Amino acid sequence: MSDIPPEIITAILIRLPVKSLLRSRCVSKPWRSLIDGQDFIKQHLRHSVESSSYNILVLEKTQLLYVDLDSLGRLDTGTLRSKPQYVVGSCDGLVLFLTFSNDIVLWNPSTRKLKELPTTPRPPSIADSVMAPGVFWYGLYALGYDSKHGDYKVVWVDGWGMCSETKIYSLKTDSWKKIVGFPYSLMHKKPRGVYLNDAVHTVVRKHDKLVVGTIMAFSIEREMHYEVMMPPGIRIGNADVSLDVIGDCLSVVCNHRSRVVVWVMREYGVKESWTKLVSICSPAIEARDFVKPLVYSREGDRILLSCDDKRLVWYDLEKKTVEVVSVDGMPFVFYAEPCVESLVSFKGPVEVKKLGPEKIKTKKIRNRRDDFLSEGFKLVL
Repeated sequence: MSDIPPEIITAILIRLPVKSLLRSRCVSKPWRSLIDGQDFIKQHLRHSVESSSYNILVLEKTQLLYVDLDSLGRLDTGTLRSKPQYVVGSCDGLVLFLTFSNDIVLWNPSTRKLKELPTTPRPPSIADSVMAPGVFWYGLYALGYDSKHGDYKVVWVDGWGMCSETKIYSLKTDSWKKIVGFPYSLMHKKPRGVYLNDAVHTVVRKHDKLVVGTIMAFSIEREMHYEVMMPPGIRIGNADVSLDVIGDCLSVVCNHRSRVVVWVMREYGVKESWTKLVSICSPAIEARDFVKPLVYSREGDRILLSCDDKRLVWYDLEKKTVEVVSVDGMPFVFYAEPCVESLVSFKGPVEVKKLGPEKIKTKKIRNRRDDFLSEGFKLVL
């Protein structure tokens, strides 16, 4: 083993899944130092992203199901807390979720480590209200990465009334700070923020325009707001509009009464690059369904969609057909979020908690080659 050049060992190890790497740390002290090193963690993350090594994190009330599509049917079940959670989003393998007990939590499903963020003041009337998951705070939460400073940050927009404000949490300093000035109001009680190009994006309206919506982007590096143009002809009053990221492109999903239309911005920030990707009218996707694009197939000819948090479907871009997905063990109602495998850890003054057996229970459901993947499509979503 000592005769193998270090660069060859590194090239082999970065291709292993996280579970295997955690075991490999026990091989020797040099291997442990290598795997724990920031350079290796970055290389492994880069390889995971480039090879589309994604999983799907599924939330059902207090239960988190980690779907590893490489094994075609295995579901890892994790009960993190006794109260319901709401998954906000993911970035580089870190997942941000909220709880009814006012906890804001960062979690790495691959390493099973979590970190509770320090609290920030919220209006008591909001915190004490009883509503559906994700609705009780009337605000926007989003997770992103500041590439200039090498820092993971959480953005919180308090959308209470017309007095919205922005706060940002830094994982490096383990603290919140207030950003002055937010000339917008959130469009929904349960807004969705998506991370792309070092910025968090959401649909808002200007204080002087009550109907027409726009895309607000918040640069987590420069800590400033700017606007991104909507696709042509999109008016909030004529359709339910939401944002997502698909294939490293910003996307706008428009739910009309009779069909669902998905737009993608091929070149970020260029208004003319908006392209209508799909226009779906199918019995499998009902009118007013909340549609969330998840990921492309390896061949790039299909898109996996989550429909109304109840169904997963493949949409064929060439044939314009819809195929309903069936996976053993999936709950009737769920929330799905793509999540890449990574070794990214929490570096800060607060000790990181690791989930013990009393909080994480893992089970394997028998392998089954469902209709989930086409033949030859064997990446991990």
